[in-house]
Amino acid sequence: MEMFTESMWMLWLILTIVFAVVEAVTLGLTTVWCAVGSFVAMILDLFGVPTTIQLVVFVVVSVVFFIICMIWLKPQLDKLQRLQFKPTNADRVLNQEGVVIKSIDPIEGVGQVKVMGQVWSAKADQSIPEGTVVKVLRMEGVKVVVEVI
Repeated sequence: MEMFTESMWMLWLILTIVFAVVEAVTLGLTTVWCAVGSFVAMILDLFGVPTTIQLVVFVVVSVVFFIICMIWLKPQLDKLQRLQFKPTNADRVLNQEGVVIKSIDPIEGVGQVKVMGQVWSAKADQSIPEGTVVKVLRMEGVKVVVEVI
């Protein structure tokens, strides 16, 4: 047991590295709190604190840091991620106006519209002749659903 307690800082260092690597790979706040807890326990061992106290501090720091991450940090990161959302091409055409460039026939399921410079296959509840200005309502698969403005 004596040999085990003398090298505890190495165990804590290895645990810190393992938890940090898992966190870096997952990028989801999965083990960062354990990395912090094991790092603090390693520091305590370097100062000669008994192993039992190191274990208790590891658990307490990990739990406290987990709570901080889940209550404060994760919501902040989620909010930042939502602010950085960039719509896809499909999202950009929703509610936009376009022009029918190939007549839309709901029975045959054919038709095309040009929206924001892009040509999309289109469908509608009614026949719409070429040249008609339409509005994109939604996407269904790879087709835009439109209506006459």
